[in-house]
Amino acid sequence: MTNFEKLTATLMQLFIDLQIGISLPLRKMLSTLTACLLEGTPAHLTALAEALPDIDTAQVAKEQRIRRFLSNPRLSPIQLLPVFIHILHPLLILFPALVLSVDRTCWKKRKRHINILMVSVAFRGRAIPLYWIVKDRAGNSSLSEWKQVLTPVITHLQARPGFSTKPLIVVADREFASPKLAEWLHTTYHVESVLRLKRSAYLCDQEPSVQLAELLQYFPQGETRVYHHITVTQTSTFLVHVVITWGKQYEEPLIIMSTSEEANTSIRRYRQRFGIEPMFKDQKSNGFDLQRTKVTDPKRIDTLLLVMAFAHVLCTSEGYRRECSGDAKKNAFTADSFDRSVYS
Repeated sequence: MTNFEKLTATLMQLFIDLQIGISLPLRKMLSTLTACLLEGTPAHLTALAEALPDIDTAQVAKEQRIRRFLSNPRLSPIQLLPVFIHILHPLLILFPALVLSVDRTCWKKRKRHINILMVSVAFRGRAIPLYWIVKDRAGNSSLSEWKQVLTPVITHLQARPGFSTKPLIVVADREFASPKLAEWLHTTYHVESVLRLKRSAYLCDQEPSVQLAELLQYFPQGETRVYHHITVTQTSTFLVHVVITWGKQYEEPLIIMSTSEEANTSIRRYRQRFGIEPMFKDQKSNGFDLQRTKVTDPKRIDTLLLVMAFAHVLCTSEGYRRECSGDAKKNAFTADSFDRSVYS
């Protein structure tokens, strides 16, 4: 039996152990495609079809099998979210708090927009994908879409034994700098947030209100200032804390609003957001090469991301386990070295 066959069988058994409620054919294809990615096959329809072990089946037929799998409505991110959290539990339980990063990436392929809004969890300077939605339009995301991706992640984490009392913090860049988002997180789930502000925002509880762009004209590099219990838009009544810090090594200041009063803690938490950038790079060009796939249908991209995320979660978890056991120098992800019992 080849390593690929062993790996596929091991993943099949892992899905059984974790009680993933999908049919045997779907489970088999999910295991096979995950094994392909773990062995280095890019997330291209043609490349994945070529990597399938059915040597007597025509390439066109194998591509069509994958298309049907990717279009199957019974596969969605919500199904594997509890599995991701289960596998990552031994890693994430080590942290005093969990930092969730929300961000968006997009590109245009064959005259169609691929717009992905994703929630990831920070882990040692990187990010691990947990949940996402895919849109086939250009443009920024909305508050309703932010709620759509954050709600299942927060509810599953808070319901998980060991995580129920662990603080959750949502961090996000300027696109998501809405006091409505911060208020919703705080009042609905008691989740803290650290959101980067745009220069067009105001410190509204000052006399008179001051636009950040105006304030920054006189802000000295190398300083940090904190403005407590203020609002940042003319219509919001939700009080936040605004931190402006400008390190001497940076070209521009960092401006964040936080629901936490502790400035240094807010800055440290926000900096964990940057781990999602290399994660997107791993997905698009540096690893799975998703950006060059010919797949453009939102549903198929959604399912392809499901396979990629599963491979990502397994690689991260297994890599950390090997590091702890002294086997970090082993690069290949093999069935013989993969300790399935850790996750069952």
